[in-house]
Amino acid sequence: MTFWGEIKERYKNGDALVRLLFINVGVFLLINIYLLILFLFKLPVMPYLGDNLALAASSDPMVLLTKPWSLITHMFAHIQFGHFLFNMIALYFMGQLFVSIQGSHRLLALYILGGLSGYVLFALAMNAFDVFSSKHGVYVLGASAAVMSIIVASATLQPKREIYLFGAIRMELMWLAAIIVLLDLASVRSGVNSGGHVGHLGGALFGFFYARQLQKGKDIGAGLTRFFARISGKMMVIKNSKASSKTRTGRVKSDEQFNMEKRERERRTDEILDKISRSGYDSLTKSEKEFLFKNAQK
Repeated sequence: MTFWGEIKERYKNGDALVRLLFINVGVFLLINIYLLILFLFKLPVMPYLGDNLALAASSDPMVLLTKPWSLITHMFAHIQFGHFLFNMIALYFMGQLFVSIQGSHRLLALYILGGLSGYVLFALAMNAFDVFSSKHGVYVLGASAAVMSIIVASATLQPKREIYLFGAIRMELMWLAAIIVLLDLASVRSGVNSGGHVGHLGGALFGFFYARQLQKGKDIGAGLTRFFARISGKMMVIKNSKASSKTRTGRVKSDEQFNMEKRERERRTDEILDKISRSGYDSLTKSEKEFLFKNAQK
């Protein structure tokens, strides 16, 4: 198998954590290749593309309206290697911990909603307090708020769980989360990346709220989880059905029989997609996968 074939196979068969890591790495490489080309050939920077501003989210509502995609793209984009490396290490280890507690099917929703919550608090603070004001708005990018939501959610769910920081320092998860949050609180006044630290706190607040709701039996990210599961399931269905399309023959059915069979197919399809949202595509039985493939285009 080729290198790219191996990458595609790992992404295809990986859980939500593996896919989040792959997306972040891919975006980081594309951004830095683009900036390197600009540097080497002394090319002019196009509007909103310099320093990754096409993917970064602005605190200025009018700028945000010109590139609404940045609400999502900013949480996957990094420029500086140190920023990228720290976030990916934290995402890898804390993502594994969260998956061990709640499973991988909830991780993606937590990541997205945590990142969005970080942006909301960032934008509110930048526009509400003159100390943060800027004529052209402030930009935010990076996975930090999303990762913070994962750290705090894990610590809220299992506060006494012990981890080894840097492989040597034994610490309860609740204290690790508390230290990181306090560092962000103390760093807001520093004037260095104040908006980013505010965003981290937004992610932390959402992670705490999300975990508390889970403890009460409520998954506030269930709708998003189901949405991603349905997209994933339908894409897999379409791909496999195209690869193994067959001609169909048979007698003509009455409208009543046709509609009854259609409703039954839709009911079973919904049940299978619900199962994907709870446990992932790999949890399906062979017959369930075959049913999806067979009925993908009906």
